[in-house]
Amino acid sequence: MNNLVIWPFVLPVITALVCLFGGRVALWRRWVVACSAVAQVALAFYLQAQTVGGTPLVQVLGGWSAHLGVALVIDGLAAIMLCLSTLVALACILYSFFELDVEHGHPLRLPLTQLLVAGINLSFITGDLFNMFVAFEIMLVASYALLTLEANDRHIKEAFPYLIVNIFGSTIFLISAGMAYAVFGTLNLAQISERAAQMEGSFAVALVAVMLMVVFGIKAGVFPLYYWLPNSYPILPYSLAALYSGMLTKVGIYVLLRMLCTVFPHSLDRVHIVLGWLAGFTMVLAVLGAISRNFVRGILSFHIASQIGYMLLAIGLFTPLAIAACIFYVIHHIIVKSSLFLIGGIAFFRNGTDHLERMGGLWKAAPVLGVLFMLQAFSLAGIPPLSGFWGKFTIVAESLRAEQYWLAIAALLASILTMVSMMKIWLQAFWRPSVSSVPLENTHTLTTASIVGMTGIVGVMVAMSLFIGLNAETFLQVSTHAADALLDPTIYRSAVLSIIGKGGAP
Repeated sequence: MNNLVIWPFVLPVITALVCLFGGRVALWRRWVVACSAVAQVALAFYLQAQTVGGTPLVQVLGGWSAHLGVALVIDGLAAIMLCLSTLVALACILYSFFELDVEHGHPLRLPLTQLLVAGINLSFITGDLFNMFVAFEIMLVASYALLTLEANDRHIKEAFPYLIVNIFGSTIFLISAGMAYAVFGTLNLAQISERAAQMEGSFAVALVAVMLMVVFGIKAGVFPLYYWLPNSYPILPYSLAALYSGMLTKVGIYVLLRMLCTVFPHSLDRVHIVLGWLAGFTMVLAVLGAISRNFVRGILSFHIASQIGYMLLAIGLFTPLAIAACIFYVIHHIIVKSSLFLIGGIAFFRNGTDHLERMGGLWKAAPVLGVLFMLQAFSLAGIPPLSGFWGKFTIVAESLRAEQYWLAIAALLASILTMVSMMKIWLQAFWRPSVSSVPLENTHTLTTASIVGMTGIVGVMVAMSLFIGLNAETFLQVSTHAADALLDPTIYRSAVLSIIGKGGAP
């Protein structure tokens, strides 16, 4: 038992409560949240170091045995996701301090952001299906509130599909959890894994798996249910859009990996094939949507869905190397996508708009920002030796090895079209001369110090992305170790079910 396992959830909850009941907007709240975010990063990396040996960290609340109590588990993959979520949250929180001064900040933004982080972290560490539902609801309720907190009437209409689709997903999740309990007699993931292995080939097991794949596919933004994503994310402030784009869809990918690799039998071939083809449609159709958009946030939002397709394709291929490539791609994409939204925010504040027809002159006005954008754009498109290349290369190579030629072509085509859409931003926002005498959406101007601070945060994230790309072998090894542990359910089961407390052995 490790009593630190619950703290990635408890720490942001305590921070949210302190901010919520600590009075209205004040500078001290920012210090509390910033210090808490730094502590969350340190805790996540400490827990990551504890899992290097391959043995998951387990905590069962209340001293109960794992099959009766609330089990929390951190293995290699969960630890990686915790490190990423806390790092991105820290960057977005610091960026938001420059984005909006203390007097203009909404008093609920910081508490809700911390609750969002708490829900994300609980999704990674929970060891049973019902608490995963609770984690999703904490995350979604906070995201609903943040989406509409500072929105105008038009933006609230844009947020409506996000609410409807996610409420629909939550309903299906609850029904699926009920079916899982009816079939397996438990909601503990380790016990489900044990009993599903004994029922391998059963129609009931396949049905529960398919139901849960639908739920987590919606959360990940998979075709044909991703249309809510490109319309809702652009209405968020840039710091929040970066956090959403980096983490929320990856929670869906994380749970798909957990369910298909650890919980359900590996023999669900038809499910894997369907996921592969859904990935192909997601990659190509979403990137076509990105090309059709003419504003920065819209293009970047469609790219989220398109890039999710690569991760889903890797899961669909379901080889050890493909799963490792999926984890590597998740690491790369969270950093790159979040930083691109933050770069878009700086461009917005410099130009007063993010509509490409009204933008221009950024290369001359902010060459450092131009360099940062190009590095992340090349990385997103998969240009070597940047971080996006290695994951895509491995996934395409595995597709060819599995003789899935059409899916490999779809992945390559999506990569080319991604580059085209990113060049569209570059040519119009950065390279073209500035456009004068146009109506601006934003009249809120930032000080030079704020712009420098925001650029500095983005610079650190770009440096992290470069580090991942230039040390790809190290990160691929970490991803491979996590994938190997993920694909061996006996490690997870023995770590969880060996916890004997009140209630005795299962």
